[in-house]
Parts: sequence; structure tokens; C-alpha cells
Amino acid sequence: MISILKHVKRTKSWSIIIDYLIYPIYHFIWSYIINFNGKLLYFLWSLKNKEFFSLNDNDKLIVDPSADSKKISNKILEESKLFIENSKKEMLSKEYSVSMSKTSLADGEKPYRISIYEKLSDNLKKEIVQFASSEKLVTTASEYMKVFPILTRVQVYYNIPRKEAPLRGAMFWHKDGFGFKNLDFFMCVTDVDDSNGPFYCLEKKINAGIFKSFDYFLKKTGERNKVNLENFDKKFKANEILEFKGESGKAIFLDSFSTFHRGGFCKEKERIMLRFCYQTHDAIC
Repeated sequence: MISILKHVKRTKSWSIIIDYLIYPIYHFIWSYIINFNGKLLYFLWSLKNKEFFSLNDNDKLIVDPSADSKKISNKILEESKLFIENSKKEMLSKEYSVSMSKTSLADGEKPYRISIYEKLSDNLKKEIVQFASSEKLVTTASEYMKVFPILTRVQVYYNIPRKEAPLRGAMFWHKDGFGFKNLDFFMCVTDVDDSNGPFYCLEKKINAGIFKSFDYFLKKTGERNKVNLENFDKKFKANEILEFKGESGKAIFLDSFSTFHRGGFCKEKERIMLRFCYQTHDAIC
């Protein structure tokens, strides 16, 4: 029975059913029933003509640095100098590895990232949240999701190179399986190039991508629902993949629920990245 179902899911007919029946029905339920209050707030918010970034019917968009994004990045970089070395020592400690293993086996195996948001000053954290709550960013999320968003996550991650460590965790291709529709905002705090880990995602939107996948998932504990680079290349060509890198303040919007993406690993230099998540109340995380 399972093999028959897998065969059906590979057919063009099944894809058409998802595109023209399953997705539209669920999208209506999600928008007007599950997120009824969010839909009302969206209509009220839309009454005012506000500036926003248009994703142009895609589920990702790269935006160039702005005066505000550069200002926030510079402040994070300046403050992080006070504790970055201690954060690195903490990340390399056995205690940190054991602690991370309790929540994520992938992150506990030669830890390569640590959250530094909590170590920033209260004034800077307030500025970061104000930036995330700005009309332009909130309206961008609102216009993409078509319901009023909730800012559910503010993160500043510090990543370091770990020589001879295997690819793991978010370095594999994956979709965040926490809900139906969202919009993430990833911003370079340090300059990002090939030496400290570009971010990758599919360039084109896959219609009803939240309901579509393929059979090459890893079975290893802690890596479920992720796809290694070799198997992903069997499905998608190099010219179908978008590489995100650039100077401090450059950012990308991404629906991490619907599109495959992965974080690059640091080869030589370190990286700091800022992330906001705009979601709805029904999202699991």
C-alpha cells in the first residue's frame, strides 16, 4: 500500500491535484478560518498605502543593504567585539556540545554556531526588534502571507569554521516543517562570501511547495527530512539554485516552509547572521 502511494505521488496527475485542488482548499481554510483574526488585521493594515518589498509571486527575494540594515549590522559587529572570543570558547567547550546534543544531535556534533543575541545590550536588542517591527518589513511579510504576521523569532547567530567536521543539520537541504506559510528574513551582519558560508535556496518558486517533496531523505537520527547535496543534485540543476552572499546589511526574504534551502558552512572565516521569523499563531515553532 505504501509503495503504491509513493508511486502515485510521483505522477503528474498527483501534482495537478495538489496544485488545483488540495492547495487552494487548504489555503482558503488557513487564511479565512485558522487565521481569521489575522486576515481581518491584514485588511485593516492594507487600508493605508505602505511601502514594502514585493516578492513578485515568488517565495524569496534578495534585497540590497539599506541605511537601516547597515546601521544595525555595524552596531551588532561593534558590540560583539566585547564577547565574541568568549562565545567562541563556550562553543568549543565539551559542556556546550553536551548541552546542544540534548536538543539537536546535529548541533551537538562539533558545534559550529551559537546564539549571541542574548549577550547584546538591552538598548541594541530594542533597536533590533524595532527594525524587525518596522512598517516596511511587517508590510512585506503581510503582503506575502496575506494575513497579518506575528514576529515569532529574533536571532543573531555566530558561526565558526570546524575543520574536518562533516556536513550536518541545516547544512543539508531541507524545508522548515513548522507550518503552512511564513516569511523569514536573513541578513548578513559580517560580509558573507565563499569562505564563510553563503546561503542557498531554489531560485524559482515551486507551486504548492509545502505539499511537495521527493524520496531522497536522510534516515539518520537528527537528520530526518533533510537531503544531502549529492541526492539534491539529482533532482535540481546548478542553475536552478540561488546563492545568497554579499556585504554587511544585504538580506534575503524566504518562505522557509515552502522552499528547500540550506546554510553554507564556514571554511576559513567566521560569520554573523541576523534572522527574523514572521509567522502565524498556528505555526508549531
